[in-house]
Amino acid sequence: MLRIVLWVDTKRYEVGSPSFFHCFFSTIAYRLENDAWGSVYPRIMLDFYKGRLRYTDAPEALSELDAIQLGFEMMPPEDIIWDYDDLDRQPPWAEGALENTSCAAECFFTPTEEHLFAVLRQAFNRSIEVRHDVRIRRMA
Repeated sequence: MLRIVLWVDTKRYEVGSPSFFHCFFSTIAYRLENDAWGSVYPRIMLDFYKGRLRYTDAPEALSELDAIQLGFEMMPPEDIIWDYDDLDRQPPWAEGALENTSCAAECFFTPTEEHLFAVLRQAFNRSIEVRHDVRIRRMA
């Protein structure tokens, strides 16, 4: 099964499946950018999503990430967009899986049960610290 991994220098960060990661970006674009991909959060939605965030852009990406997290914290979990390219597709969560979830931010965890926002923040901060770009890789 394919999975998404972030690399900064020699450090890697597990993210999850490609569809899960795309869901995160789909929700940002549709719900927080008014269906205009990259119009509000260009570092994350244009540069990072395409596979690489330059370490010089990581401070701006961290600011964008803070705003995105705030937006997700105010968004009900039912507003999550699974696939920007097919809005009729639904997340593959079990019936009732969101009953104890108060916001969309609580729906994004990595396979190692870390909050996705925390993992992204770690990768972006390391990028600044070691002066290496963050790269997105698909791995088997």
